[in-house]
Amino acid sequence: MIDLTRAKECRIKRANTDWWIHEQSMVGNNGMTYIVYCTDMGEIHIKEFDAKCSRSPSRDVCLCRLNCNYADEHNAPSVCVMENGTIVVAYTGHGTGHALYYRVTERPYDILSFGPVQKLEYAEAVTYAQLFENTTRGELWLFARVRGVTWEFRYSKDVGKSWSDPTVFLESTKGGLFYFDSHRMLACTAQTGKQDTHGVREQWLFTVYGHPRISQDHSIRSGIFDADGNLLTMDGEKTGVNLYEGDKIDLESLVKVYDSPDGTTVRLLTTAPTLPYRVGFASFVLDEPETITYYSATWRNGKWNRSEPIASGGEFLAPVTMRDGSQTYLGGMNYYYGVGEAGLHPNDPAPTCTNRIYLARFDGKSRVLESYLSTDWGKSYRLETTIRSIPLEKGIKIWRPVVPIYAQDNLPVYWHEGMYGAHTGGWQSDIVMYVEHDD
Repeated sequence: MIDLTRAKECRIKRANTDWWIHEQSMVGNNGMTYIVYCTDMGEIHIKEFDAKCSRSPSRDVCLCRLNCNYADEHNAPSVCVMENGTIVVAYTGHGTGHALYYRVTERPYDILSFGPVQKLEYAEAVTYAQLFENTTRGELWLFARVRGVTWEFRYSKDVGKSWSDPTVFLESTKGGLFYFDSHRMLACTAQTGKQDTHGVREQWLFTVYGHPRISQDHSIRSGIFDADGNLLTMDGEKTGVNLYEGDKIDLESLVKVYDSPDGTTVRLLTTAPTLPYRVGFASFVLDEPETITYYSATWRNGKWNRSEPIASGGEFLAPVTMRDGSQTYLGGMNYYYGVGEAGLHPNDPAPTCTNRIYLARFDGKSRVLESYLSTDWGKSYRLETTIRSIPLEKGIKIWRPVVPIYAQDNLPVYWHEGMYGAHTGGWQSDIVMYVEHDD
């Protein structure tokens, strides 16, 4: 947990908020933390810094200027820090073409060595790049949304020199689910059946859900992909669907994390890369944003178990005239997922079990960032620490707490704060973090 008496505030200026694109931030095997973000001018950046030593220089590189007519959150980049030190960043230019762009470093862990911009063409408008390393198969995996309602899968066996043709694995039906959120994670290998030498396997936990207003299905559903592209049930059984075969997921076959009662809707906030499996969301009555309530769902005993209400969200980020939830998001939630002391990054980390979450919300007087802790495996959560508090009269909002993959305790979470106006380009925000440097 952050020790606020010794933490130093650091900022990344003019850093745009983002949606739930993964991975947004990672700790490499070199112990350095990498954050990717876009600016209010439509630039894509990568930031590298050392959470252990304040005397180590940080570096920030602008990877491109998208020249969009507005700084669009759909363009938020995804970073993959590979085990061999190669760094790949993927991003899109939402509404400006049918291409996804990416750059690859030519030297390990050297963000000054990014090669030229490379491009992947799609049949229609593409956004929400989600990029991962599949270490089992020695591949890059790329998920992206095309045409607003389908999700496509591509893979590369040569670190982006060439890619497979795209295959559609998820397609929204009328009024259906068209947001897809995935995290690469490590899980214990079962004692029966095939077992690797490390006792862990990599897999991708994902959730899908619909627009809180447009969709006629106000639910969240979940599934798992194994490293060979097989769709698994939440209990790990193969379903016969495979990413490499071009199979499509039957949405109705996916288990429900949460199903909104009539007259209400839901916003997915985060899908955790943790064990046990966890999903964070907020529910509210349509057109009544003051009813926003945060929840966490935990997979235990063969089903998703919703927690007791954790806290009220207090408000939407957008102006009060936007009351239906369709134009903006809530303050945000993220689960802690860490390795401990800064500078450490195990090559084969054991699956991390966490019971801590971070919430950004309005408490009636101030916008706050808080940590909550569960001592009963996700049934209930209690307030642990208020990390940041900004009085309402300041006019500054807090949202989007982000936990780096393999977060170090010297920097367990960062967040966005500033002014917010969705899709207008008129907002200003910074990434803010407290770093507990050891020196």
